[in-house]
Amino acid sequence: MLLWDEYKYRHDHIWQKLFQITIAVVLLGAVPYLKPEITQVLKGWILIAPLLGTVLSLISLVLMHFELTLFGKIARAHRSHQEEQGLVQHSRHHYFRYLVMTYVSFLLLVSIANIAVVRLLWLTS
Repeated sequence: MLLWDEYKYRHDHIWQKLFQITIAVVLLGAVPYLKPEITQVLKGWILIAPLLGTVLSLISLVLMHFELTLFGKIARAHRSHQEEQGLVQHSRHHYFRYLVMTYVSFLLLVSIANIAVVRLLWLTS
C-alpha cells in the first residue's frame, strides 16, 4: 500500500509540475505579444520575460530528470510487486520518461525559437 501511495504521489507530482512549467513558460513567452506598444517602449528589455521562460524550461529539464529517475525506481518496485502477486504482467517497455523529457525539451526549443522571433522580427524593425 505504501508503495502504491508513493507511486501515485510521484506520478501526480510529475504531471502537476509539467502543467505548471508549461503555463509559466507560455505566459512568459507571450509577454511581448500581449501589448505590442510595451515592446516599443521597453525595446530590448522585453526579451527578459521570454528569456526567463527559457531558463525555467532548462532548469525544468534538469529537475525533471531527477524526478523521473526517482519515479522510475518506485515504478519498477511497484510493477515488480504487482507481478510477484500475480496481479498484472507488465510490458518491459515504458515510455513515460522518454515522453516527459521529449515534451520538456520541445518546450525549451519553442521558448528559444520565441526569443529569436521576438529579437529578429520585433526588435530589428
